[in-house]
Amino acid sequence: MIRILYILIIASLTACTSPGAGDCPVDIDVLAPVMTDLHLAKALSPEVPIQFRDSMEEVYYDKIFEDHQIDRTSFDSMMWVVRQEPAWIDSLYTRVGESLARIEAEIQ
Repeated sequence: MIRILYILIIASLTACTSPGAGDCPVDIDVLAPVMTDLHLAKALSPEVPIQFRDSMEEVYYDKIFEDHQIDRTSFDSMMWVVRQEPAWIDSLYTRVGESLARIEAEIQ
């Protein structure tokens, strides 16, 4: 009985895994610079006084989307697609991390 239960648990766990994520349908090379800038803006927001922080974050975000020629709806839909597969999220955040590290190295 325990063997059958063990086999069923293992089978159910392997049924949920995907054999390969494949290529992301969203161009991560386009999305990574946007995410990098959004993370920088979020990191800068504590420097703004509390009463202006939320509105300034929106200003920062709008400017970032304008600079990258993307609207918020398109960005949200691309992120929704990327979030569907952990490998795509990992790939995106690896590139964002590399960009942030490169920026930090340039500053120092």
